Amino acid sequence: MAGSSSAGAGLEAPDRHTTGMANARATHGADAPAPKRPRTPLFPALRQALPGTAHLQPHPPVVLSSRSRAIRPLPALTRGAARLCPRAHGPPPSSASPNYNRDSVRSNPAQPAIIISPMAVRVVVIGWMGSKRMYLNKYANLWRRSGDHEVICLRPSVMMTLVRWRGVITAGGDIDKVARLHMECANMPTFYHIFSTGGFIHAGTMWRWMDEVEDVMLRRDMLEEVAGIILDSAPARVMPDTAARAIVCAVTRCRAEDVDTRYTSAVAFTESVLRLWLDAPSVKLRAQEVYEAWYNMAPLCPQLYLYSESDPLVPSDEVEKYIKIQETRGVRISSHKYEDTGHCEHYRVYPHDYAFQISEFVAQSLAGWYERRA
Repeated sequence: MAGSSSAGAGLEAPDRHTTGMANARATHGADAPAPKRPRTPLFPALRQALPGTAHLQPHPPVVLSSRSRAIRPLPALTRGAARLCPRAHGPPPSSASPNYNRDSVRSNPAQPAIIISPMAVRVVVIGWMGSKRMYLNKYANLWRRSGDHEVICLRPSVMMTLVRWRGVITAGGDIDKVARLHMECANMPTFYHIFSTGGFIHAGTMWRWMDEVEDVMLRRDMLEEVAGIILDSAPARVMPDTAARAIVCAVTRCRAEDVDTRYTSAVAFTESVLRLWLDAPSVKLRAQEVYEAWYNMAPLCPQLYLYSESDPLVPSDEVEKYIKIQETRGVRISSHKYEDTGHCEHYRVYPHDYAFQISEFVAQSLAGWYERRA
């Protein structure tokens, strides 16, 4: 396939954007600004897939540039590309890199935890359902301390998680945010740091609708540049009892370990409502779309699972069952199970060990990512 696309590249019609840029330089000199490309809707099938939502508008507008060119292999990293985006290029990363010291991650409890990465990366942090910005920023700062990384935080709300059309519209806007980062600095490895089942659902929705991006090159780059996926306290089947506790936790900001004793009546009422809600056809369709997207459309990159034996919302056996499912896809799996941490509390209880597990995973994933593009 790669040979056929590159062989036909010399016969294709010149790109209108390239021709316009050449004419502008010929008329106004080499420093003339390039003409703007036309912007087209990102999701042409979105309205048809969600009948009754024609009056809705995504925020921000879900638009991306369109390029009419054949699929070509990613270019090798060159000196010119390194000058354009120096953060994304460097020596082949490995755990033996001089910038990587595994002892400094674990053995310094007096120092703040830090994720050590051999090179700059792009990080997409997808929070749990109803996550608060101040708490999610702790994980973003954990990445930012280690270097000049691009970090973006996405926070799915309760309504985005429960209502399908709200989740799809929000996922479209978040795909647009990630795509802008890819266009600003291409050939940069991306890591997804996903929390809880709410983040797992939102990420699956993004995988599903990322396939609808009209720009073929951009769609391929957003998937192939993913070097690794980190799942913290996820995933688990959406059951009425655990979902009720998760929703009450998201609304009241209560710890999952205390919600049953502090909000007993609220949990019982929410569970009774969810028993009817989860049987709705749209909810079943949403769950089917998410799991199919994770199995068929998610990048075939290494995955790290951080979970706990004491998690009240995501049982450890549920995570281990899903790990086996991903292994059937040929995904390289790394995992670490804590014994006494609560839901999404591994970093709070063991900050340095948490950073150590991620640092090891990042170093190994980047080594494989670099070899694939060497």
